[in-house]
Amino acid sequence: MSEIIVDTSALIAFFIRSEKHHPAARRYAAQHSTVRWIILETIFDEFVTWMRANVSISGSIQVGRILREEHLYVNISDADDMATWEIFCQYDDKEWSYTDCSILAMARKLGISKVFAFDKHIRQMASLGIHCVP
Repeated sequence: MSEIIVDTSALIAFFIRSEKHHPAARRYAAQHSTVRWIILETIFDEFVTWMRANVSISGSIQVGRILREEHLYVNISDADDMATWEIFCQYDDKEWSYTDCSILAMARKLGISKVFAFDKHIRQMASLGIHCVP
């Protein structure tokens, strides 16, 4: 089974109908229904916090349960956090968030090159082996 890291931007597009990338996110997910979603702890944190602030508390809990129970939820270890920090410091010419950097660190660790995202910062990682879809 193939796997893909899912970014916050893709989660927002997938779950929020009013988002401009909603149709593309739904279409991509439907066309790749056998691909297992990797939900990083950092992405989960960012997304459920966004949901709580912008949608509802109950919605954030409901979707959070789906992400934790129906997909592969990956915790960030101390070593992963250090790798993320090193990337954050190394690429100081970029406007990448700490969460963006965690995607690169974990993609390297897990040997996963595909990231489901609509974030321009993730697309900037193409030269580093990250293939952003759709």
